[in-house]
This record gives sequence, structure tokens and C-alpha cells, in this order.
Amino acid sequence: MANKHEIELFISDDGELKVHIKGIKGSGCLKVLDSLAKDLGVIKDKELTSEYYESSTTTQADSVTKIKKDKP
Repeated sequence: MANKHEIELFISDDGELKVHIKGIKGSGCLKVLDSLAKDLGVIKDKELTSEYYESSTTTQADSVTKIKKDKP
């Protein structure tokens, strides 16, 4: 099952936007934030959550099949 990613946007009465990114570990969340900032405006402040400090690498199991060729 794929990991769930969420982006929450909170807009205050004065028009300030607060973004909360969930489910993206490591510096990947900053890449998403930078991408959003290009369309939404200047980043005023950043507060990193514990997910930022978690490893963003994933392990992947590879299946290796060895084939023995018979000699004629």
C-alpha cells in the first residue's frame, strides 16, 4: 500500500496562508513547500515537524532468478 500524503492549507482572516504537509519524510516536504511557494507567494516562516527528521529512504526487495543453461 502506498503511503498517504496530505497537504493542509489554513487561510487566516488577514489572508496569511499556513501549510501543513503530512506523510512526506525527510527533505521531500521542503521540495513540495518550495513548489507551492512558487505559486502562492513568499515563505515567511518554516517549522519542521518530526517527520522531517525521519529517513526518507525506502527499502525495496528485489527478486533474483538464477538460470542454469544446460550444455548440449
